[in-house]
Amino acid sequence: MQHSSTATRPKINALQVLRAYAALSVMLGHGILEFHATKGTAMPFNEFPLVAGVDIFFVLSGFVMFHTSTGLWGDKRAPLRFWRRRFIRLVPLYWLFTSLMVATLLLLSRHVRSTEFDLWNVLSSYLFIPSERPGGRIAPVLSLGWTLNYEIFFYCLFGLCLRFDRRRGLSLLIGGFCALLAFTAIFPPTFTPLRFWGNSIILEFVAGIGLGLAYEQGRLRPSLALSCGLFLLGGCLLVAAGDTDLPRVIKGGIPACLMLCAALALPARLDRAMPRPLILLGDSSYALYLSHRFVLRSVTLLFGAIAIPAGLEAYLYVATTLGGAVLLSILIYTYVEAPMLRLLLRRPRDAQPAPASSIRPILQADSPPC
Repeated sequence: MQHSSTATRPKINALQVLRAYAALSVMLGHGILEFHATKGTAMPFNEFPLVAGVDIFFVLSGFVMFHTSTGLWGDKRAPLRFWRRRFIRLVPLYWLFTSLMVATLLLLSRHVRSTEFDLWNVLSSYLFIPSERPGGRIAPVLSLGWTLNYEIFFYCLFGLCLRFDRRRGLSLLIGGFCALLAFTAIFPPTFTPLRFWGNSIILEFVAGIGLGLAYEQGRLRPSLALSCGLFLLGGCLLVAAGDTDLPRVIKGGIPACLMLCAALALPARLDRAMPRPLILLGDSSYALYLSHRFVLRSVTLLFGAIAIPAGLEAYLYVATTLGGAVLLSILIYTYVEAPMLRLLLRRPRDAQPAPASSIRPILQADSPPC
């Protein structure tokens, strides 16, 4: 039986705000790296590990997949239904930006940094197969899509496990992840996809599932003080562990879990009062994640062509890239992503309409990859 908070809060606005925070963190982190690579100078506030927003997305993905799949366990048709929804939610927009990146490499290659055109890398990017670039890095042609390769791997296994009852399915999923990590640790593979998937970061999805169970069982009591405390603790741990050699699943995953707990512990009345612009930014977070590299590079080229006082350059760069990326992501979400989702999620007339609760989470509470 689900905890009552699950029934009374079908849409958790705090999760959308957390998604917005994660996407903005990744964008700012990449902006700092871009600025440092082109100017050779460090930005203020670059000590905070902003790119750890990816870990939030992974933990949040595990939570949301568990939270929105309650009625699917044990249904033989569940894997196909689940994969269809995942494909619609993730793939078309990702393919769009992958195609834009390919076109950029073909037409404007001299303006692209650290990415070369390679036919197998392009094909494997569309197929979500981890592959090495010419330089040896395991990443798709749209480099930030490496997270999508983990997400798709998780969705494939999660969907397969939906064929079983929940206890058996989750046991198989978690056991499979642990077996994969053990195997790759004992027998380091040379096969690139196996090397990529056998990273302990995949345990962040498991952590999200664990938080989903805790939330369902009512173990996260609503409390503003607890919510604020958990979020601050997560931020402090990120800073403290940022320069250590700890595995990312620890120095990024544990803070991400604390921040997700903070969102879930927010009292319902405060959750309902979340400002609409923050929720809209959360809705646009997938578009922000996929598009922000294009904005960063465009602004970098612009700043290289005009004279800007050195003392103001870093701050103007942050303001310009942040404003431009946020505006572009909202436009993409409003005029491309949302209409496309409505069109693709529309069921045939002769089919029985899906209940609103099965579609609403995909549009508003589903965690996109980053």
